[in-house]
Amino acid sequence: MVSWLWLLLVSFLQLEQAACEDYGYSFTSKELKAYKQEVKELFYFGFDNYLEHGYPFDEVRPISCVPKKRNFEDPNDRVTNDILGNFTITLIDSLTTIAVLQDKPRFLEAVRLVERTFPKGEFDVDSTVQVFETTIRVIGSLLSSHLYSTDPTKAVYLGNEYDGSLLALAQYMADRLLPAYLTHSGLPVPRIKVKKNLKVPDFTDPLSTENNVAAMACPMFEFTMLSYLTGDSKYEKVTRYAFDKTWSLRTDLNLLPMSFHPNKMTPYTPMTGVGASIDSFFEYALKGAVLFDDSELMGIWNVAYQSLKTNCKNDWFFTNVMADTGQLYVPWIDSLSAFFPGLQVLAGDVDDAIAKHLMFLKIWNTFGGIPERWLFRPPELFPPSSLGKSVPFDLNTILPLEWYPLRPEFFESTYFLYRATKDPFYLNIGVHLLRDLKQRFKSKCGFAGFQNVITGELQDRMETFVLSETLKYLYLLFDEGNEIHRSGSEVVFSTEAHPMWLPLEVRSKYKREAKFNDSTYVAHLEACYERDKELRAKEDTLRQRIIGFAKSIFSQDQADTNEDTAYDILDHKSNNEIPDSCPIRPRQATAHDSWYSPMLSKYKKLFEIDTRHADTLIKPSHMQNYSAIELEHSFYNRWSDPQFSTCQIMPTTEIFELLFDLPGLYRRVPITSNSNDTITFQTFGGRSRLNIEKMQIYKIGQYGDLITALNFQNISRRDLYSHYCDTIASLYSPTFLYRVVAINGDTVPFHGMVQVEKHNFVSFSNDTAEPDALITDSIGINDRAQLMIECTPIVNLILV
Repeated sequence: MVSWLWLLLVSFLQLEQAACEDYGYSFTSKELKAYKQEVKELFYFGFDNYLEHGYPFDEVRPISCVPKKRNFEDPNDRVTNDILGNFTITLIDSLTTIAVLQDKPRFLEAVRLVERTFPKGEFDVDSTVQVFETTIRVIGSLLSSHLYSTDPTKAVYLGNEYDGSLLALAQYMADRLLPAYLTHSGLPVPRIKVKKNLKVPDFTDPLSTENNVAAMACPMFEFTMLSYLTGDSKYEKVTRYAFDKTWSLRTDLNLLPMSFHPNKMTPYTPMTGVGASIDSFFEYALKGAVLFDDSELMGIWNVAYQSLKTNCKNDWFFTNVMADTGQLYVPWIDSLSAFFPGLQVLAGDVDDAIAKHLMFLKIWNTFGGIPERWLFRPPELFPPSSLGKSVPFDLNTILPLEWYPLRPEFFESTYFLYRATKDPFYLNIGVHLLRDLKQRFKSKCGFAGFQNVITGELQDRMETFVLSETLKYLYLLFDEGNEIHRSGSEVVFSTEAHPMWLPLEVRSKYKREAKFNDSTYVAHLEACYERDKELRAKEDTLRQRIIGFAKSIFSQDQADTNEDTAYDILDHKSNNEIPDSCPIRPRQATAHDSWYSPMLSKYKKLFEIDTRHADTLIKPSHMQNYSAIELEHSFYNRWSDPQFSTCQIMPTTEIFELLFDLPGLYRRVPITSNSNDTITFQTFGGRSRLNIEKMQIYKIGQYGDLITALNFQNISRRDLYSHYCDTIASLYSPTFLYRVVAINGDTVPFHGMVQVEKHNFVSFSNDTAEPDALITDSIGINDRAQLMIECTPIVNLILV
């Protein structure tokens, strides 16, 4: 009898286990709720361990369970002290994650702890800290938490239990950081001593002579929010001036070098890209445009993004190039650039965001994280050894910076792509990231990232962004019903993932009543403005490179202030006119949606990266048993469509770039596409970059098509402007042809045509040559209006 009952119980448990396994990856509301709860528990595991073992210091060491403190003995330890100002920064930076969890009791408890930690409403500490990091982690979180505390529509609204203490603390910190901008140029120094009284920055410190673009420009976002919430416009005016001044330092290609001397404005680092040191500039141009309804910021984003696409965009990532020439500078991408697909989603460029995000998924599959730097192109072989043989490269060469401190950027992009597409492909990624956090990174007192992705060694540190960003984005990925996702929500995330929004009454009141009465900063901006006018008078040729950095510093709605000084306003109109991008909203699922995952069933290049970058996507030994996330057996079987889940054949044709740096006005006019896949490119003035495919018979093209003799029918190679090609055309049949596969970073559809208005082939100024003068022996036009290179037509590039 006992044996029979035991067998019945075992059978029941087996059936239950089978049912549970079948339930996995269905992503029902019940399953998503379970994942969401797991993330919540992980957050409180890390947060509570910080409170027990790290508070009141800045961080907790997750392995040794002791505080990670500021280096009080060595103030020159910039690596440690730039972030750790002895501000209890993990507590402050985590506030908004508790708000996103909609946990009002814990939120109130954390706010009270901040108030007890800083009873005077000020940071009474003697620390020299980095202005940018302190702004995004401390001021940003305090402002967002203040919004949550005072907004009756939010779950953690505190009402009468809150007296504005967080806003006061944010303003105190801002007043201690703002003197960093009191330089001759108006651009901030990278670091400042918080406890010092108001003082002009000192440039005798060598570490004050270089500041990166993100740090110079981006405090504008949080400081402008502070102005809206306090009514004091000095924070906005001072930092917005620096943002615009930074943008004015761009090259003729509309690319910004990554760092400058903040006083002399001379560039230090000539390269540019979308990663470390410059990433947040693009982020805050677009997000600032959305949050503050600012058309000038939107214009900056449009010009900057188009220039990035023209000069930096590769098939699967954005490269680091020379800012003045657009040529490749270093063959690596860094972990911070994993945020950019999420920004592309906000800009509405979802298709390219999907491709760029896929690159980072493959990197995660390979290394178990996103290493700080990864070479996308095999390095040169080491010099020959004494035996005359070349020594092959290894993982240490491929990964010049080998750590991964659980940065949030890949989590962030995954979240935004799911909100835009609702493809379960991204939920599956989230499930695996959750599993990795639990099984590989969870330590005794927190979460430890990789010190070395090659060896799998963990680092005994949990930076504040793990709780404030990484886990927040993962939670929101699974929390479909979060108040942030409600229809009409106007939330914009800061670069530290602090939710920001501007209630209409706050916006209106600021426009009506904002004051700028601080004489120190009034005089500072007046002096900067006068120097700008002198500079323009001396070097008028720079005028086209300056976008509104002498815009109205004091707006008309401040006429009721006590200031008597009148200011001239430069009415600047950029030649780089591009219509505003439209930030997208999350797509709602419809009855017409396929059951299958579009990425698994329709994305034919899902595994192209694995082959193309096989030379540098080399798994370390500790990752050998880690399966590709997208090939998870249960997920793939449930969500792939067997009828369409096929891979495109890898291309065997060659690709080269054709650059047009032509005379005339430097204008960017949008590429427009209609229903028949004909792209009209209205001018080639300035720089245009064409990716040209060399088509040869029996090779596989970039679209997965087989090149056959049919592609070579009805070909004309007679040049309308020269007799140079006549002999070649009459004696030789073509063995290859060309076609454009991308133009200025935009992919040309298969069978698509590119039309260029012939009379606008170059946008000429009065003193430039006529169009015919540009046609040479190398470049011609045949009698079918196709552009030719050395007598070979580009079959889909037509002059009309």
